[in-house]
Amino acid sequence: MIESFVATWFLLVSAPPLEVEAMAVPHVREDGQKTHRVHLQLDAEAIFAIGGQSALGTELHFKTRFEHWQTRLALGVWDVGAAFTYQNEPTFLAPWIDPNEVDGATHRTRLAATAGHTCQLGHRRRWAIGAHLYGGWNAWRSAYSVDYSAEDVSGDAVVTRHDFVAGGEVDVGYRFHSRVGVNVTFGTPFPTQSSYLITIAQGGLGLSFYLR
Repeated sequence: MIESFVATWFLLVSAPPLEVEAMAVPHVREDGQKTHRVHLQLDAEAIFAIGGQSALGTELHFKTRFEHWQTRLALGVWDVGAAFTYQNEPTFLAPWIDPNEVDGATHRTRLAATAGHTCQLGHRRRWAIGAHLYGGWNAWRSAYSVDYSAEDVSGDAVVTRHDFVAGGEVDVGYRFHSRVGVNVTFGTPFPTQSSYLITIAQGGLGLSFYLR
């Protein structure tokens, strides 16, 4: 009897309160209540972009998230973070280029700071609709070799540019697991440079990982 009482008392004392457990989830609370917890999230996407020609690539977007406002139907969150983007324009995505005559690719690498706002919606706050601004460094590298045997022309060249880039992005996400969700994004840079350097627009599809 005494042993059973001691065991029950130990479990009650050592178990964390329900409120603490609810606040410790790595995403906003499903009941829509605001907490003082700072969340960390990583979005990883495969992207398709349009620049000089079609491009394929990837983007990693790390967000530090601060809950701000709440209503009966939504919770507002400020997001501050950084994004790494890589794009590659292969010749096979440009059917007007003869691969027997032209070989090479154009590369874009972007590292930018980001800031924005997200609304968490739905009965369990699993839907997310956000808008973000970004600004940072953009590196463009064009490396090609040509061999036009009929015209007796051949050669190769590498051209690089480093520019400041800024733009905006909207995203829609859905969390289907405590740690994982799916997201879709669309973004475009502000027209401060040629689209050959910074692209016209890009779209992405990937997963969101809720880290804290």
